[in-house]
Amino acid sequence: MTENQLQNKSLKQKATKAYTTPRSFGGFQIPITLQSTTLRNYCERNNLIFHLHVVENQIPNTYLVLEALVENASKFDGIAMCSISMLPSDQEYRRSIVKRTLNQGCTLHFTFEQIVISSIGQLIEFDELVALIAVSPRHDAGNSQWLTNLL
Repeated sequence: MTENQLQNKSLKQKATKAYTTPRSFGGFQIPITLQSTTLRNYCERNNLIFHLHVVENQIPNTYLVLEALVENASKFDGIAMCSISMLPSDQEYRRSIVKRTLNQGCTLHFTFEQIVISSIGQLIEFDELVALIAVSPRHDAGNSQWLTNLL
């Protein structure tokens, strides 16, 4: 894509904001730099304008940075993160984050699962996927080979 085409595209399209975390998710702890690179590459492959990542706090079960991102979701076309497992495990809280994001016209991208949530109608399927991931044998922390194969 030429610089002029990229500039015209950026005038029409908001950026996709990347969300990363230093905490473990899905049984793995992935360095921030690797998460950011994965998200940048995802945006590039999907013709999305990548906006630098934000980093969640280290404190377990807190989502202050994600909450701030959701509050400002209308400024972005999408929010991209590596995995659904990065969202809160509490179903009501997780659904609240998804709904508030979607209600602002912002989509959610999950690169490892290769899914995009763009409408409230997808919530049932989304919840089913979260339940399947939670019971998956590769969801446990002892199976690092799965992540190695994925990357």
